[in-house]
Amino acid sequence: MKIVTIIVLVVIVLFFLLPILSGNASIPGDISAREIGEFIGGFVGYWIEALKTMLSAL
Repeated sequence: MKIVTIIVLVVIVLFFLLPILSGNASIPGDISAREIGEFIGGFVGYWIEALKTMLSAL
């Protein structure tokens, strides 16, 4: 049970951390709507591109 919990936590952390580390989603400097929108846009854009790459490889 502990191993499953650790694996789930690692997957969740990677899900949020990969777009930030790749530079697609910059961490917002303040809580303005523009900053949050750019973060979410970069985050979603990263995962859309990742899915396109994975599906084209199949």
